[in-house]
Amino acid sequence: MLSLYAFRASRTEEYRTGEQHSEITRALSRDIPDGAPLPRFVDVTEAAGLSGFRTFAGERTSQLPEDMGPGAAWGDFDGDGDDDLFLVSAGGPLTAAENDLAPSELFENLGDGTFARVEEFPETRIVGMSAAWGDHDGDGDLDLVVTGYDTLRLFRNDSGHFERDDEFASPQGYWAGASWSDFDRDGDLDLYICGYVQYVPDVSGKDRISSQYGRQIPYTLNPSSYKPERNLLFVNRGDGTFDEQAESRGVSNPDGRSLVALWHDLDDDGWPDLYVANDISDNALYLNREGRFEDASHAAWVADYRGAMGLAAGDWNRDGDDDLFVTHWVAQENALYDSRFVDDAGLESAEGAPLRFVDFADQRGLGQIALRSVGWGAEFFDFDADGWLDLAVANGSTFEEQTVPRHLTPELPFLFWNDHGRFFHDLAPLSDPFAVPRVARGLALADYDNDGDIDVLLIDGDGGGVRLLRNETEQGNWVQLSLRARVENGYGPAEGARVVAVAGDVAHRRAVSGVSYLSQSSRRLHVGLGPDRLESVEVHWPGGSVQHVTGLTGRSIWEIREGEPEPRLLAAPRPPLTREQVSEFWNVQRAAVHAMKAEEDLVTAIDLFHRALEIDPTHEDSIYYLGNCLAERGELDAALRRFEALMRLNRSSHRAFKRWGTLRAMSATSSVALKEAEEALARAVEINPEATGARMVLAETKIVQGDLEAARQSLRWIHGTNPSAGDALFLLAYLDWRQGDSRGARDLLRRAAETGEDWRPEGAAAEGDVKRTMHRETTLFAGIYASWDRSTDPGPAFAALEESVRGYRRF
Repeated sequence: MLSLYAFRASRTEEYRTGEQHSEITRALSRDIPDGAPLPRFVDVTEAAGLSGFRTFAGERTSQLPEDMGPGAAWGDFDGDGDDDLFLVSAGGPLTAAENDLAPSELFENLGDGTFARVEEFPETRIVGMSAAWGDHDGDGDLDLVVTGYDTLRLFRNDSGHFERDDEFASPQGYWAGASWSDFDRDGDLDLYICGYVQYVPDVSGKDRISSQYGRQIPYTLNPSSYKPERNLLFVNRGDGTFDEQAESRGVSNPDGRSLVALWHDLDDDGWPDLYVANDISDNALYLNREGRFEDASHAAWVADYRGAMGLAAGDWNRDGDDDLFVTHWVAQENALYDSRFVDDAGLESAEGAPLRFVDFADQRGLGQIALRSVGWGAEFFDFDADGWLDLAVANGSTFEEQTVPRHLTPELPFLFWNDHGRFFHDLAPLSDPFAVPRVARGLALADYDNDGDIDVLLIDGDGGGVRLLRNETEQGNWVQLSLRARVENGYGPAEGARVVAVAGDVAHRRAVSGVSYLSQSSRRLHVGLGPDRLESVEVHWPGGSVQHVTGLTGRSIWEIREGEPEPRLLAAPRPPLTREQVSEFWNVQRAAVHAMKAEEDLVTAIDLFHRALEIDPTHEDSIYYLGNCLAERGELDAALRRFEALMRLNRSSHRAFKRWGTLRAMSATSSVALKEAEEALARAVEINPEATGARMVLAETKIVQGDLEAARQSLRWIHGTNPSAGDALFLLAYLDWRQGDSRGARDLLRRAAETGEDWRPEGAAAEGDVKRTMHRETTLFAGIYASWDRSTDPGPAFAALEESVRGYRRF
C-alpha cells in the first residue's frame, strides 16, 4: 500500500483528511477469491415457529434503554440433546405499563426443526437486554439469568421447571451483559453483570441535542450524557446463593459504560480472564491470577476508548493463541486484536510470556468495511467447515430515520469468510437472507437442527423480531463436542472448558465461552476440519484437569465426560462409511469408470454408477459421471436430474452448473428453458471465471436470444484468454455478418481458419484417458463449427448456423 508520505510527495494539491483515494485504500479491500464458498442460508423463522415473537411493542420515545437490546441465549434446558432458545424482548417504550411490554419467552426445541413456546415459564415483561444459561447450583440443569433496565432476574431450573429465585439480589441499575464462570475454580459458577449507565428517564430530553463523537443526536440517546454504572461480580457461596464482590475484587470497572464481558483464558494458565467491552470508555482486561485479578488493560494494549459493543474470541489465524474481535460504533472501525502471546514467547508453550495484542482489523479486511456501520453481536464460527474460523457480525444503526413514528435505520450484517488467515471477505451479499438490512442487536449461533453445521440467529431491535437462518452451505469434515464436567450430583455443563482438536498438522482451539452482544451461543463446540481427519482431542476442564481423547470420527456429535475414558456418540447426521463399504464403493466406482472410458459400454457404466451411489449417495464424481453417461445415451431428462442433484449437493460445483446449463440450452423448447440455462451458466462462470467452456455456451444462449452485444463481449473475452479459440472467432465473424459487416466477417473467418485444431499432446501422451479427457467442450454450435469447411465466404459458412439460430427463435 502506498504510504501517505509518498502519496503526498507525488501530488500537486494538498491531501485532505478523509479524502477517498484508491492509492491509499486499495490494500484495505480485495476481490473475493475463486476458492471462496457460496454461503447458502435459508430463513426458516416462520417454519420454525419463531415469527410471532416481538422484540418491541409500541412506539419509541427516543430513550437509550429502548434501543440497546435485546439478545438471546441458546441452551439445552431439558437435557434432550438439542439446543432450546430463550428470546429476550426489549419490551417497549419506557413510558409503557408493564402489561403492555412484549414478553421475553422460552422456546423448546422439538427436535424436528420447530420450536414451541414454554407456557409454564414465568411471565417476564421487562425492558430487556441479555440472557445467559449456567448451572449455578450444580444439579446438572441449566439455570437462567436475564438482565434489563432496572431488572436482574435469576430463574432456577428444576428438571425443566422454572421458578424465579426471589432471594437473588437485584439491585437497581441499568444491567446489560451477563456471563458465567468458575473464575476461582472452587467447583461452582460465579456471575459477572455489566452495568451500562445511570440512566434517568426523561421523555422531554429527546428534544435536546447532544454530540457523540461529533454526531448530533438526542440527549437521551447519548450514553455520554449519563454517568457510568458499576459492574457486579456475584461469587457463588457453594449453596446456590451469592455474595456481590466486584469492588473488593477490583473488577467493578466504575468508569466504564459496560455492555458485555467475556470470561476466557487468554494466557493459557488454566484460569479464566475477564475482558470488558465499554462504550465510550476504556475497555478493561483483568488477568486472573489464581482467583485474584490484575488490571492489564494498558499493558496488553487493549484499553481501547472506542464505543465497544460486541465481543468474540477465537484463534482465527491458527497460531496457537486466542484473539479478540470487538465491534464498534459508526466511523470507528471494528477491532481484530491479534494475540502476540505465542509469538512473543517464541516457544511452542507460551507459559510466562507477556500478553499483548495488536489490532489487525485493517490488514485483514475487518476495519474499513465497518466504517459506515454500527456493530453489535459477533461470533467466530467455521460456517463451511474448511478448518478456518469465519466471523458473523450483526449491524444496526442508532440513528433515527425521519419518519413518524421514529424508527432506527437498518444496516446490512456481515458474514466474513476467512481466507486461510490471510484476509476476511464479506460474503453476506451472496446469501439472500444475509443481504437484508436490519436493526440488529444480538447474534447467537447453534446447530439447532443437529445436521452438523452452524446456524445463525439474528435478534432485531426496534420491533423487528428475530431471524433464524439455517445453514445449508457445503461442508468440509467436522466434529462437534458436548462437554460434561463433574458436578455434585453427576455431570453438568462445562462452562469455561477448552479443547485442542488435532487434525493433520493443525491444532484447532475452541472454548466453552462467548458472549457476542447480550447473547449466548450454543455451548456445544463445533470444529471444522476441512479435508483432514480428526486424530485426537485434548480437553482442559474448568477445574484444571486435562483429558486426552482419541477414536472420534468426523461428521459426528460426541459427548465427552470428565474422567470417563470412552466418549459417547450422540449423533452422526451422515454416518461414515465402514471400511468394508469404502472398499466396496471404490471397487464398483473403478469398474464403472473403466466401463465408461475404456470399454465405452455406457449401459454397464450406468448400472455400476447406480450401484456406487447406493453405497455413497453423495459422491460427486459418481453423480457427475452418471449424468454424462445418461446424456450421451440421449436420456436428457434423467441426466438433467442428476446434474440438478449435484447442484443442490454442492453449490460451488462449476462442472454441475455448466453441464446442467449446457444440456438445458441444447434441449430447450421454450424461452423459459433458455433463461434457466442462462442462469445456471452464469453461476458456473461466477464459480470459476477463468474457465471458457461455460462462457462459450453462455455466449451462444445470448446469440439465440438476440442479445448480440452481450454475446460479443463474452466471445472477445474467450479469444483474449485463448487466442487459438477458433470457435470464438467463428462466432464473432457470424455476429459481424449478422450486423452487416461482411468484410469484418471474412477477415475473422480467415483468422479462424488459420488457427487450425486445438493443440493436443503428441506421441504416447495423447493416447488413452489423457486424450479422451482433452475433448472439445460440447456447446450448442460445436457440431456446426466442427463441420465448417473453412470457407471464408460468410453466406455458405454460416448457412447451418443461421438455420440453427432460427430454430431457437421459433420460441
